[in-house]
Amino acid sequence: MLSSRIRSICLVIPFAVCLVLAESKPYKISAARKDTRGKWSRTEILEQTRDGVAFQIKYLEAEARRAALRSAIGRDIDLFPGRSGEDRPGYLAFVLQVNNESSQDVLFNPGQARLASEKGDMKFALDYSALYEIASRAAPEPPTLDEMASAIFDRVVTIKPGGNVRKLLAFEAPKDDRYRTLEVRLLEVNIGPSSVDLVFPFHKFFERE
Repeated sequence: MLSSRIRSICLVIPFAVCLVLAESKPYKISAARKDTRGKWSRTEILEQTRDGVAFQIKYLEAEARRAALRSAIGRDIDLFPGRSGEDRPGYLAFVLQVNNESSQDVLFNPGQARLASEKGDMKFALDYSALYEIASRAAPEPPTLDEMASAIFDRVVTIKPGGNVRKLLAFEAPKDDRYRTLEVRLLEVNIGPSSVDLVFPFHKFFERE
């Protein structure tokens, strides 16, 4: 819904311009579920369990991203700045926790993770080389690759029965900022001999005036 202020402007300018104004309103991204009426509602964490393995994921705002990196690396640094203009879409970061309560090893390859929007944009999770490039220009003393590995999924990880892992999963943000919904897709997660795919929905919620 357009705000009352934008609706008033729409009386005197083309509707296409009104849509641009509406999209420029402040918003927050959140994990989301559809209610019985098909309307998106916020939820803090999304969880799915497959064959005794629990997956929990949450979107991190800027301060939460910095806090997570500070806790893991030991100093304040923002490796994944948000959007700052048409040519700088920035990054989106999620915290993913996997708890293995099965009797099988779990193999998670972040290289098989995707971020997709309803606009058709799709991004792969940032890999080892991309993270190195970002870190090298992030600060005068950027974190080492070992430090980043303690905080960010950057390569295949094996989770033994009874074990767990909690790290960041980071993506380049869609260049087209007109999207409303996002999906984080974890593909080909191996639980013993089985392979499972998981899809987690997120939604853009505009702030009301």
